[in-house]
Amino acid sequence: MKLVVSGALVLALVGSFGYFSDQGATGNALDPDRDETGPAATSEFTLTGIGVNEVCRVRHAPGEGSTQLDLDRSCARILPRLADARIWEERPDGTVVFVSAAGEALVEFYPGDGAAYESLRPRTPLLSLYREN
Repeated sequence: MKLVVSGALVLALVGSFGYFSDQGATGNALDPDRDETGPAATSEFTLTGIGVNEVCRVRHAPGEGSTQLDLDRSCARILPRLADARIWEERPDGTVVFVSAAGEALVEFYPGDGAAYESLRPRTPLLSLYREN
């Protein structure tokens, strides 16, 4: 009986050693491609419009308040006024506004149901932002 208990303890010890050594290899290894400035250097979204066959990428630096907005050129084919969008502005009520360099609110989004955000203004076309990362 002592031999069976001793064998079980040895197997448990060897098994746990393998588990912990794998955790060190994968769980704590430094990823050379990971940016050390934080979890994500940019937030990326896909912008779509109801009844519009175009899709475009929207990027901004995560943070509170206003950050620089980067839109693909194809966004202007979805809604021409997006060509002037320069700022991603997050408001305390949870809405997001794309603002021009002149300070004009071009598109206003609210947290969506199924999408990260859906457009409040303009009403048409209905625009949706889907989170990429």
